[in-house]
Amino acid sequence: MYPITLDLRNRHCLVVGGGGVALRKVQGLIEEGARVTVIAPEVVDSLAEMADRGELVLEKREYHGDADQNWALIFAATDDRETNARVFHDAEEAGVWCNVADDPELCSFHLPARVRRGSLQFAIGSAGKAPFAVRRLRKLLERRIGPEWGAWSSSAARYRGAVRALGAPRDREEALFDRFFQETVDPDELTSRVPTAAEERAWLEPSAESVDCSSAEKKATADRVGLVSLVGAGPGCPGLLTVRGRQRLMDADAVVFDRLAMAALPTDLAPEAELHPVGKEAGDHPVPQEEINDLLVRLARSGKKVVRLKGGDPYVFGRGGEEAEVLAAAGVPFEIVPGVTSGVAAMAWAGVPVTFRREAVRLTLFTAHESAKPDGPQVRWDLLAQDPHATLVGYMGVSALPQAVAKLIEHGIDPSTPAVMVEQGTTSAQRRVISTVSELPSAVEAAGLEPPALFAIGPTVAHSDTLDWISRLPLAGHRLVVPATRPELGARLESAGAEAVMLPLPATPAARVVMAALPLTGCLVCTAAEVDWMDGERDGSGWGDAVVAWCLGPEAAARARERGWSNVRELPAEIDDDELVATVAGS
Repeated sequence: MYPITLDLRNRHCLVVGGGGVALRKVQGLIEEGARVTVIAPEVVDSLAEMADRGELVLEKREYHGDADQNWALIFAATDDRETNARVFHDAEEAGVWCNVADDPELCSFHLPARVRRGSLQFAIGSAGKAPFAVRRLRKLLERRIGPEWGAWSSSAARYRGAVRALGAPRDREEALFDRFFQETVDPDELTSRVPTAAEERAWLEPSAESVDCSSAEKKATADRVGLVSLVGAGPGCPGLLTVRGRQRLMDADAVVFDRLAMAALPTDLAPEAELHPVGKEAGDHPVPQEEINDLLVRLARSGKKVVRLKGGDPYVFGRGGEEAEVLAAAGVPFEIVPGVTSGVAAMAWAGVPVTFRREAVRLTLFTAHESAKPDGPQVRWDLLAQDPHATLVGYMGVSALPQAVAKLIEHGIDPSTPAVMVEQGTTSAQRRVISTVSELPSAVEAAGLEPPALFAIGPTVAHSDTLDWISRLPLAGHRLVVPATRPELGARLESAGAEAVMLPLPATPAARVVMAALPLTGCLVCTAAEVDWMDGERDGSGWGDAVVAWCLGPEAAARARERGWSNVRELPAEIDDDELVATVAGS
């Protein structure tokens, strides 16, 4: 087989069949801009809805030799092999490429499994001979090739344009391309990064053809400069994203997001919106702050509406002030969309009110890293330790907790003061450890809590058992994928304490980021078509072998088993809310 990629924008394609397999073919074609006609006497609800929205042409009838030269591609996906064979032979006579689902002998082309990172695509195929191996290779690559490759691909395309504009000889161009690749790709780890504007200038400057923009070009750039919205994503729970923050995201051309903000991305974010992951972890900053600053300026100067999505609030230990200063110095318009700060919300989710009448009338937020600074910390440990009517909330505190506690005890805090550490606050992965301030470090180590986490010290922590509302909900800790076409199902699960990831049809790039943000515990499907639609997403990060497929009705359960899903649980198609919640909670 000879592999190629096709530009199907505005090309007419025919799909014969109206079931779940046909739905997946249609989704892929529409995603690539094709004009799709579906012929089938009956179709699943999703195809009918797409036709109602004008996304495809639907002819509800039997196939009657409709293959001709007007089609760019033809797909046959019926349950009748005789009909599929007829479509294939008609296409062969018309000289049109045809693919018959799950029947390699009746195919003039095969569809590879794809791993997509922005405009970059990795295709894996076996000429239809070993699809099981292709699926597993795709799953491997999904996990090895991170989301940063999408942003890298966009920067590579931009750099190529800059190199071509030089008009340099071919060997000089190739040397510049080699430099870009060598400086931005780690071949051993299969990771990449976006170069800074300064790096690109340095690579291009040795060429005599590289010149500064003329004043007219600079003015044109200034005239089309966009806007950067620094948006607080909240502490982790998607429902705590503000209304204004969601509005800015839905209108964005590009989103630059932190790791802690991944789960708050709207899953229905426009597929064409650029996604730039720049997340940091403790001790691991793959995209340095200077590169993030350059990226924001560069995106805005290209005329884009940019959202810089940050966990919690941009101005509360989020470097939002630093980024805003850079934007101001560069003459880039910006705005701040405050978010729910993690230090308050995570404690509320753990049953700890940070203020309480007659107990805690002051609140101090600080970074625990200050306890480990040898050159003189900015925190007044003596004042914090000797204030019995305050709640102290420490950010970024897992590794620095022992030093912070030692400082407070050294300066006179009562060692028996109640204290708590909260990991992944407000998310399905939330865990907490409650102790006294003196014993908190050993309790956290014994429980194996990891970043991101915050700790609180103060008298109000004693209310945590009484006010711990979230863990009492039956589905607390569950993270369930639900088709976006069933919002009522998502609502009933969330009211019982679950995080419902509403997955659009077809899945958007943002939805894939959200699913990968935290481990999933299950998915709910009601029809065979929804199973087919979701099947292509199960190789992504976030999904694991332990994910339970809750199938409402025998049709969905049968299709899930056909697809090789593990942990399939069949439920009645008509199940009341209480029974559904009790069944999922008891799993």
